[in-house]
Parts: sequence; C-alpha cells; structure tokens
Amino acid sequence: MRRIILSLCLLVSLVTSSRSEAQDADPVFSLPLGVGLRIPSYDRVNGLSLPWGPVIRIPGGRVQIDPIVTYRSNLGEVDPSARMQVAFGNFDSLDVYIGRGTFTNDSWIRSDLINSLAVIGVGSDARNYFRAKRGTAELSHSFRTETFLIAPSVGALHEIDWSTGIHGLDTADASAPWSVFGRNGERKMRRFNPGIAPGHITSGLVGIRGKYEQEELTGSFNVRVEHSFDEPVILDEGHFTQTTFDAKANFPTFGLQSFQFRGHAIATGGTMAPPQRFGYLGGAGTLATVDLLALRGDRLVFVEGEYHIPLVRPLLPFVGAPVISLRYAAGSAGIDTLPDFIQNIGIGLGVKLVKVEYHIDPNFSDTEFTHKNAFTIGFSLSL
Repeated sequence: MRRIILSLCLLVSLVTSSRSEAQDADPVFSLPLGVGLRIPSYDRVNGLSLPWGPVIRIPGGRVQIDPIVTYRSNLGEVDPSARMQVAFGNFDSLDVYIGRGTFTNDSWIRSDLINSLAVIGVGSDARNYFRAKRGTAELSHSFRTETFLIAPSVGALHEIDWSTGIHGLDTADASAPWSVFGRNGERKMRRFNPGIAPGHITSGLVGIRGKYEQEELTGSFNVRVEHSFDEPVILDEGHFTQTTFDAKANFPTFGLQSFQFRGHAIATGGTMAPPQRFGYLGGAGTLATVDLLALRGDRLVFVEGEYHIPLVRPLLPFVGAPVISLRYAAGSAGIDTLPDFIQNIGIGLGVKLVKVEYHIDPNFSDTEFTHKNAFTIGFSLSL
C-alpha cells in the first residue's frame, strides 16, 4: 500500500513538472461542504458509511487527488482510499484508484440515495456486498460532439477479496444496523449476504461508454470487459472473461408523456466467474414478483420499459400532479446458463418521492422465491 501511494505521488510530480515554470507549484486544497464531508450512504452491511477527505487540485487543473477515509458504523472499520484523475489535453485521461472498502455489483438497480432511503425506512437493501483491497488504473480517450460522447478505455485491476455481512451458518448473534421497519426481518436488514471466494483477482480491463443528449431525448450505455489472469479457483483451473453491459434511454412521446428504457446484462466466458462477480435479480427494483435478489449467477439479462402518463389534475401541494406508470420487465440469471425468463407487468401511481405499484407475473410458475403478484411502495425522485 505504501509503495503504491509513493508511486502515485511520483506520477503527480512528473505531470506537474511539465507545466510552465510561471505557474504556482503549490496545490489547491479544499474541503467539500466546508468540512471535508462527502455524501454518506446507509445499508444493511456497513450501516452508516461516512466518507471524509479533502480535494487536492494541482495548479493548471490537470490533476485532482481525492484522499478519503470512510467510517463504517456497523463494521467498526475506517477504510482509507485515494483516487487520482489526470487529464492529458482535452480528450485523454487517467483514473487511478487504490483503497480498502465494501464493494457491490448491484449499484445499477437503485441509486445510492434511493437505496439508503429504502434501507432506513423499510429495511430493503437491493445490494449484496463483499470486502476488498482494490487497485485500478484506467486510461481513456473521448470523442465529443455537441450531442454525443463516446469514450473507449483500457486498464488493469488487482484486488484481495473476503466475505462480509451475515453470511455464515451461525447468524443468531450477528449484528444488523437499525431501520424504522424490518430490522429483524430475515429478508430485510438480517438478509443473508452471499459469501464469496476469498483470495485475489488480477485482471485486464477494456471498456467503452457513450452518452447522447438532445433536448428531452437522452441515452447512455457502458460496456466493460474483464479478463482475469489470476483468480480464486472455484470449480477448476482457468480464467474467466466477463462482459457487463448497461443501457438507459429516455424520450418524450405524446404531449407530456414519456418512455424510459433500462437494460443490464452479464455474459461470462471461460471458467465460471467467482461469486464476487455474480449479478442478482429480484425485488421491486427489478422483478417485483421475485424475492429480493433471489436470482443470481455469472450470466444475467434484464430489460425494463416504463411509460409515464402525467395527470393534469389533481394538482397536489408540494408534490404536483400524480403520474400513472405502465411497466414491463423481464429477466433471468444463472450460473453457466440462463433459465427461463420471468416477466412482470405492472401499473403504478406516483408523486415526487413516493410511488405505489402493482405487478403480476403473466406466466407464473410457482417456486419458493416467486409470487403471482406483488404490491410495492417505494421512493422515486424521477417522477
């Protein structure tokens, strides 16, 4: 860890030495929110995650360093980390991260804010977690127009992983963070957190992301390929190659009505990926008629389309007019193969902050983790 931090400092000095001698060599030091606090989060494994750290900008604006320490109340840990971003000209950039922390593959399901509110309110955490010491370095180049951005990247990753949360057989004395409702629920704050394969992973990374914005028409995608060179042995020796794909689109239709699309997919080749690379489906954020994150695997496909119909009346104080939503979602997840897809059809009514939905599975097949219908109440900031 010490050697890597010294290497980062050396790289900063090399970059800044190429700047004009007329520029001031002293870095610009600032504290976010005036005291150095970053945006906190809350979940069933970490409890409160409270990050603190300054922002250091090298004069000239080409280098930014974010050294952060994060206190995690339920784990009783203080995790150090640092991120350095270096801009080479207007189109090339280097992003380097090193640190210890709690990681998840499920942040695409809900934003940090929405997931934190759901955890605090009803004990619903739509993420699974593992702990790791991780280092990454990625170099990217961007192509830009007034409406479109595309940025390919290449990099490397090395991490040392271990399990966390309630994942063993003896869970009677395991602690769970506080929530208003669901603190002691086995599907809520005390929900089992899957164990992972302890050990280290060394990988090469290739990616490409894109973004399109023109008035009310927006869309984005992100493709990331990870090829392992060294990883924990699960079933047999070999290396995995995993591709993760995300896509979103939002566009107007008639009048004030609009349509939103979201897709997420994971494809794995070679040997089976270790559990810390699994994806999960189930619950109100994905398939509401499936128990929360009950489907898992190194292969996953999820698609969702939602049509929004704003009402003119009634106009409610503070939150405005209600919005009717029509939703279709389908998905599947498995190890080595994809089982039959599960479909959900739903209708919802929402205002700012709160959304109520009713979902059915039109091709319901009874299992221990699926249901014919589901009623959900959740937070929404997008209506």
